[in-house]
Amino acid sequence: MKAGNGRRTEGASDETTSIRHMHARSTEREITRWDQPSDLLVVGGGPAGIAAALAAHRSGLRVTLVDDNPTLGGQIWRREENQPTPPGAIARLTAIGRSEVRVLSGARVIASMEPGQLIAESDEDVYELRYKKLVLATGARERFLPFPGWTLPQVLGAGGLQALVKSGWPIAGKRVIVAGSGPLLLEVAAFLRKKGADILLIAEQAPWERLLRFGLKLVAYPAKAAHAFVLTLGRLAGVLYLTR
Repeated sequence: MKAGNGRRTEGASDETTSIRHMHARSTEREITRWDQPSDLLVVGGGPAGIAAALAAHRSGLRVTLVDDNPTLGGQIWRREENQPTPPGAIARLTAIGRSEVRVLSGARVIASMEPGQLIAESDEDVYELRYKKLVLATGARERFLPFPGWTLPQVLGAGGLQALVKSGWPIAGKRVIVAGSGPLLLEVAAFLRKKGADILLIAEQAPWERLLRFGLKLVAYPAKAAHAFVLTLGRLAGVLYLTR
């Protein structure tokens, strides 16, 4: 993995000057051209972005990977404070570290002024990233549908709460109700319970009939079925589970 501060662009064009005025006027920072142009630029350092970068690198392409987090892994492989990296992530993170993939961490893409170019900004600098091909692996956004009381204090999205706890937000000893629909409820509830939360209730919006049909489909995926069994009868044993 290659990382660094890139190199300063000499003889900036009028267009580069305009970009500098737009994005660096208030901070008095100039644009740094990040290394050489890439055959492939991957935006997003989660599991999908890492997989794309490694696959392209194995094919002989010059690859750059940019992510707005200080370390790679995304929400799925986010390194928790004082916790080891999840076992499934170690191989790919190690492979990225040993490869020639150039990684720019802690930088957020903020503009695209022309084809084959992105502008990214970090706390220290503004970067110009040039590429031939682009892969966007920026992850999913939690869709939090409005409902009565959804803006009240301590009402959070399941994925958002999980991300906060992974970042160090204290949850131990707090009473939590997890409500909504889908298998993410079980995963989040098990994670919060592991961190010391008192899970009072899991409220599933779907009726039992629909859950049963979904469960039967897991027979074709033994690993997922085993994981669901461990969640419901192991890590969430004793937690009240209600459906519509």
